[in-house]
Amino acid sequence: MWLADTSVKRPVFATMVIMALVVLGVVSYPYIGVDLFPKIDFPIVTIRTELKGASPDVMDVDVTDRIEGAVNTINGVKSITSTSYESMSRTTIEFVLERDIDQAVQDVREKVSGIRNKLPDDIDEPKIAKVDPDASPILMLNLSGQRSVRDLSTYADEVLKEQLQRINGVGDVIFYGLRLRQVRIWLDAAKMQAYQVSPGDVVVALKRENIELPGGRIETRTKEYTVRIKGEFAKIPDFNDLIISYYKGAPVRVRDIGRAEDGMEEKRSLSRFNRIPAIGMAIQKQSGTNTVEVANRVKAEVERINKTLPPGMKVNISMDQSLFIVRSIDEVQFHLIIGSLFAILAVFLFLKNIRTTLISAVALPVSVISTFALINAFGFTFNNMTMLALSLSVGLLIDDAIIVIENIYRHVEEGMAPREAATFGTSEIGLAVMATTFAIVGIFLPVAFMKGIIGRFFLQFALTIIFAIMVSLLVSFTLTPMMASIFLKSHKKSIPNPLTPGASGDGRSKKHIWTKIGDALEKYYKKLESFYRRVLEYTLGYRKTVLAGAAVIFILSLVLTLFIGKEFNPPEDQGIFMIRMETPIDYSVDRIEQYLGKTEVMMQEIPEIQSVYYVQGYGGYPNRALMYLNLKPKAERKRSQEDLKKLTRAKLRTIPGLKVSAEDISVVGGGIRNVPIQFSIRGQDLNALQGYAKQITAEFSKLPGIVDVDTSLEVGKPEFKVYIDRDRAANLGVDVATVAEAINLLVSGELDIARYKDEAKGKRYDIRVRLNPEDRESASAMQRISVRARDGKLVELSNVVKMEEGTGPSVINRVDRQRAITVFASLEGKPLGQAKEELDGIAARILPSDYLPKYQGMADTMKESFGYLLFALLLGIIMAYMILASQFESFVHPVTVLLSMPLSFIGAFGALFITGNTLNIFSFIGLILLMGLVKKNAILLVDYTNVLRERGLSRREAILQAGPVRMRPILMTTFAMVFGMLPIALGVGEGAETRSPMGIAVIGGLLTSLFLTLVVVPSAYDILDDLQEKFKRRKGGKEAPMPPGK
Repeated sequence: MWLADTSVKRPVFATMVIMALVVLGVVSYPYIGVDLFPKIDFPIVTIRTELKGASPDVMDVDVTDRIEGAVNTINGVKSITSTSYESMSRTTIEFVLERDIDQAVQDVREKVSGIRNKLPDDIDEPKIAKVDPDASPILMLNLSGQRSVRDLSTYADEVLKEQLQRINGVGDVIFYGLRLRQVRIWLDAAKMQAYQVSPGDVVVALKRENIELPGGRIETRTKEYTVRIKGEFAKIPDFNDLIISYYKGAPVRVRDIGRAEDGMEEKRSLSRFNRIPAIGMAIQKQSGTNTVEVANRVKAEVERINKTLPPGMKVNISMDQSLFIVRSIDEVQFHLIIGSLFAILAVFLFLKNIRTTLISAVALPVSVISTFALINAFGFTFNNMTMLALSLSVGLLIDDAIIVIENIYRHVEEGMAPREAATFGTSEIGLAVMATTFAIVGIFLPVAFMKGIIGRFFLQFALTIIFAIMVSLLVSFTLTPMMASIFLKSHKKSIPNPLTPGASGDGRSKKHIWTKIGDALEKYYKKLESFYRRVLEYTLGYRKTVLAGAAVIFILSLVLTLFIGKEFNPPEDQGIFMIRMETPIDYSVDRIEQYLGKTEVMMQEIPEIQSVYYVQGYGGYPNRALMYLNLKPKAERKRSQEDLKKLTRAKLRTIPGLKVSAEDISVVGGGIRNVPIQFSIRGQDLNALQGYAKQITAEFSKLPGIVDVDTSLEVGKPEFKVYIDRDRAANLGVDVATVAEAINLLVSGELDIARYKDEAKGKRYDIRVRLNPEDRESASAMQRISVRARDGKLVELSNVVKMEEGTGPSVINRVDRQRAITVFASLEGKPLGQAKEELDGIAARILPSDYLPKYQGMADTMKESFGYLLFALLLGIIMAYMILASQFESFVHPVTVLLSMPLSFIGAFGALFITGNTLNIFSFIGLILLMGLVKKNAILLVDYTNVLRERGLSRREAILQAGPVRMRPILMTTFAMVFGMLPIALGVGEGAETRSPMGIAVIGGLLTSLFLTLVVVPSAYDILDDLQEKFKRRKGGKEAPMPPGK
């Protein structure tokens, strides 16, 4: 072989070629970022529209429906989901994955601007954004202390926000529980009535009497002056002197009808850290930046900030995603190193020679370090996928070098000179090594180019493995023969060494013991070889029975898959999870705080929980709360995250009327709930939908392993409906707008009127006007509000309005243009596939044909991903066949080799079943990896059998001779791979839950295929070669009579 010959003749050149790759890898290493998963652009666009004071019904009909109709015409739309709340609409458009996200955002903007004139005039401009995985907070900080909420809020907003936003890589800071400073003007309805003041009078006075405008400029011959009209109040108490109107010739000031207060925003949300009042701060990184780097910068800045904070304040870390990422990646790196050492140990046990072991081991660091160059060149990061690829490929990387060095060493043992053995041995085995490597590349190429989210995730995984094994192939054809030619000693010289006369006693003793151990191992190995030859002789006499037996075992293993659970990915212990809580919708903010106060105490009683961060009123819902529970490191606790989720559910279910859902932290932002079951039911009739959803949830929640069953259906929120008697209003000279504006101003207190400027701080604060609480706590109180008629007189609302207490929808959901209710559920010890089948069965019984079910989230992705993985599996087999057929120049021999694939599945499925693991995307990738690995054994057998037949041996004798000769490299490569995979399969450390099924599947498959391949492949080779010869004879028989007939 040219490459091996050149390397042996020019060792320095060969070393420098490989060193160039290593240097590139070393230089690239510092520039590679660290993240949990590969960066993926999700083609999801959100449209958020606000219309102050609009009911969910109005938002749904006047805003959401029109936006959906416009964007539905865009090319590549996969699904549209929308939610209409009070005052707000949120529409989410998911495009097919192949769609360019930036172009999709542009198309959405154009469509929305096209219907802008059909939307209500007073809506805020629709906010259009793409859903970015980087929008998910990487850190949750909180400013806590025994200070007032206003002090904490002011410091967080005016000082901390700026300090955090200027950190390199920080995109945005989102606050929770923030109550900013406001100028509050509280009015007394009775006094307003007495002084004949209307709500409109107060608004006009504030707008006209608190104003600062530029007055132009004055120019003299030598100077120029700017004119500023200083018409704003300098201090908040000064607002009390503001003249609103005149009553009987005397001015009516604010103090006469109410009071001005230096206050803060209304209490609608709050947060606490370990039960101490706090202001929450979610840190979002800039898109495309590295999670761990940004988190480290923020944490370093927090340390500096804590030294300069006012007394009684402290910034704490509530949630840190980077901790799990760093621990998880460190764990994989540790597995990589331990796996490499185990693989080298396996080689040493078989070769019993330090030199040959070290020569083959060189391939490992060289291939791994060289791969860093590819990871950097393609813009990949050190994430779970790339690091897992390197860990799994440990056995693969050393395989080529093992096969080459074993063949060279065998020839040296037979008396050949090391230099000659290096070139001859490499060229003899070269075809088989290339066939095995290219067949693995053929298996993984389809994985790299799978469609769907799964394809984007595993692109980095597959390309990393492909590049690493291509480097290891290059090493095995260059460095391995070159080093063997230099460092291996001739067998004739090395045999007498241990017993050389004159050697020191200690040295002789050590060598003698070492030789005895080596001889003992060799003796057992020779016995194994002769035993294997006898087994081969026996099984070749029952070829068809052997094949039939293998087929039966394979079919039984397929049956076993029916008893193996199926899920998208196994639950991962991240050391942090969150609990969603929902109270009855009609509870007030203070009652909710009191109602949920004991939940924090309950969580802190659990010894494994390190800290509790509580947020109430998130997403504009006062009745919803979140708790982020930070756990102690995995090594310091006995219970897993899943066990603790189960425990927290049980504790919180003791609180009557509380809805609870324990969930993992979602990797993707954008408001997607991170629960495995998200099942939407679509239909036109909302009442019928509610009935069907209740039936389905009632049945589904009774099943074992189904927990946290909830729906997106919101029970109607209590409301006062104000009906205006138009005829009476017209007679009294009151228009509808005046009534609506008065109620909006005095009851809601959310109307933007004017702003107060604090000269000392250089900040502006909102001014809000509202009735005293006692004047707006009932329908009768609100009816005492007076408005000014067209003739200037005051008219009490009780004369023109009627109020009724009722309920209205608090949220309206739609999926693909239809009204929808989504059923949410989490799982406890039940695979997603099984839960999905059970839910499908319940829905099929209950839902009529015109009500359509649809899975979203993990369940939908699982179905799609399994389809793509199966396609990649089949395409990989076809590509492997084509590569092998090209290598062997035969249509038949590749079939013999590929028979080893199904034999490996027997052990893989068996191992998953015995260990209680599931079939998920990671164990599926293990199966694909397995298909690449087990072919090696068959290729080595078939290739050497062909070599021996070319040298003149009969088929049967070639098989009987090739088997025992090739058994050593087959055992070495298999056990190197098994040993290399052991740390992953044992499933210890952070994030091991996802990696473990992959390792278990590979080890189980390797062990069964090892024994079955050694027996089944020779029998299959014998039968298929027989059939090929019969076919040739028959064809020859037909063609033979032709010459005489010419």
